[in-house]
Amino acid sequence: MSQVMSGDAQLHAAVLRAAAGAAKDTPGVAFLRPGLGELLRGTVARTTGTGSGAASRSGSASRSGAGAPAPSVRGGRVPGVRADRGSGPGAWRIRVHLAVRRGHRALDVVRAVRPRVTAAVQEAVRAAGEAAPEVAVTVTVTDIT
Repeated sequence: MSQVMSGDAQLHAAVLRAAAGAAKDTPGVAFLRPGLGELLRGTVARTTGTGSGAASRSGSASRSGAGAPAPSVRGGRVPGVRADRGSGPGAWRIRVHLAVRRGHRALDVVRAVRPRVTAAVQEAVRAAGEAAPEVAVTVTVTDIT
């Protein structure tokens, strides 16, 4: 049973990394926007000294754009991306929160992010040995920088 859960957790982490990497590398994306919970966890980790520093690095890495290190998964989370199993067999629901670079139209960026994330998630799931899933991607623009 623990191997199944470990395999599910590994697949979930791979899906999160694939979605975050694809979104972040899309032209016009400034950075992925962490949620309030991630911001608070990062603040606690920095003030208590218990964090590995990844919380502070993730903000600067995500703002650097293309060529930045792959998003790290901490506690099953990637800042700015949520992934859940969909209602059908093998289906995934991906939610991406991001900031758009000034000079780019938010609608154009969203239209570019959705197919990239879909393809990246399908590839990650196929690489894990599962059939190509149905992927629903929701993109929310939270800021223009």
